[in-house]
Amino acid sequence: MRIQFRTEGGIAGLRRKVAIDTDEKSITVGSADRTIATEELPAEEANELERLIEVADFFDLSATSAPPTRAADYQQYTISVTTPSRSHEARLTDPIENPRVRELVNHLNHLWEKRIEAHLASRRRDTS
Repeated sequence: MRIQFRTEGGIAGLRRKVAIDTDEKSITVGSADRTIATEELPAEEANELERLIEVADFFDLSATSAPPTRAADYQQYTISVTTPSRSHEARLTDPIENPRVRELVNHLNHLWEKRIEAHLASRRRDTS
């Protein structure tokens, strides 16, 4: 399974991207159009992502969620998932009402944050 996760918008206008291949066990994180780090994805993490996709009924989500009124500063998320038998993309806007979809988005955001923190820590060690 291949998962692409992008965020944009919000007050700070942060743009994040995560590309995950659960078959190849790899994760790539970046910012806007820049790749920052690529590393191995532990098997447990790959299994958890596949579980979250399943629990969120991802392939049944509508392609877009209607943004709330006055949605100028809301965070937007685009998730694309491809398997050998199907592909789907959903564009979501905060606040995400469905708790299972919100859990998936929070998990993907956490993966990005964890990898970026590790990358920055390794760069600090390299320059010391």
